[in-house]
Amino acid sequence: MSTFEAAEFAVAVPEDDIADLRRRLLATRWPRPWPEPAWLAGTDRAVLAHLVDYWVHGFDWRRHERRLNAEPQWTATVGGQRVHFLHVRAQEPTGIPMILTNGWPSTFAEMIPLAHRLAGLGHDVVVPSLPGFTFSDQSAEAPAATPTHELWHRLMSGLGHDRYLAHGGDLGAGITSRLGAAHPEAVAGIHLMAVTPAVDHSDLTAAEAAYLSGIESWTGDGGAYQHQQQTRPLTLAYGLSDSPAGLLAWVLEKYRAWSDCGGDITTRWTDDEILVHASLYWFTNTIGTSFRPYFDHLAHPSPRPAMGDLPTAVAVLPYDISVPPREYAERTYHVVRYTRLERGGHFAPHEEPDALARDIHEFATTLRD
Repeated sequence: MSTFEAAEFAVAVPEDDIADLRRRLLATRWPRPWPEPAWLAGTDRAVLAHLVDYWVHGFDWRRHERRLNAEPQWTATVGGQRVHFLHVRAQEPTGIPMILTNGWPSTFAEMIPLAHRLAGLGHDVVVPSLPGFTFSDQSAEAPAATPTHELWHRLMSGLGHDRYLAHGGDLGAGITSRLGAAHPEAVAGIHLMAVTPAVDHSDLTAAEAAYLSGIESWTGDGGAYQHQQQTRPLTLAYGLSDSPAGLLAWVLEKYRAWSDCGGDITTRWTDDEILVHASLYWFTNTIGTSFRPYFDHLAHPSPRPAMGDLPTAVAVLPYDISVPPREYAERTYHVVRYTRLERGGHFAPHEEPDALARDIHEFATTLRD
């Protein structure tokens, strides 16, 4: 794209915003406690209170800001809106370029360990921030005039990556699927950590029936967040945009429940790692706009992508929200590689970056060959 222009970007949170965050945290009005065991009815107060106290008295945002700014960050106007992205280049680019898309409640920062491992294996890697997440603008229209997968394709083309691999989990898996279906001439293959629901549910195998039953049980027990974000997200956004403790409580529950942590979040996340993501949402005031993909999915549905014979790799994690069996994925995708990783959950780029990078790279090698 001859008109494509990208500008270097650096995170620079005003000091007044940091002071305002601390003031709000110190003024947190805590709900009256319930006589329920920890985590049974929601985010545990003791764990949350510890993180709130650390956010005020121990967390050094400027240190993490410098760390983020050591990454090659850029912004570009794509489809009429600003897109923020990392462009991590390999020292010896021997492999196919890649675009990595995170899910919710993740941010681009979660993908940094994975991006660097893939760059070390010879791949140029692009990590865009989803529209309405952190430093990428949300679409000004509803529905969006340019869907996210089209933004990604224009971004990759503008960066000179005419043939590339796409990876995604959670929301990113759906975007990656649509990207591959829309542009098979450019997308050599897709690597997914989740699959879109199949239309045909006839002749289910025992593994498929168990999988769908597990999804139904999970939705009933832990899917309230999804229903709220799909149906009345703005009602939720007012509170979470005003209270940093409320925002933290909302995402903290997911970090614990969806990680391979055995109920102890500290085995997978440090306090600083959790608060970097919470701070990115807070300082950019984008927790509310991060709900838009959920709402748009119901309010502005689009046809399911026809995947055809696009080479697809599926990697499933034992503690992810869903662990689809291969035959279920094959109802929608042309699955040429299926991997069950031994450890990890929903946040695999953070939890298991080495294993995930190896699986993506090995898939990419078959495409190159």
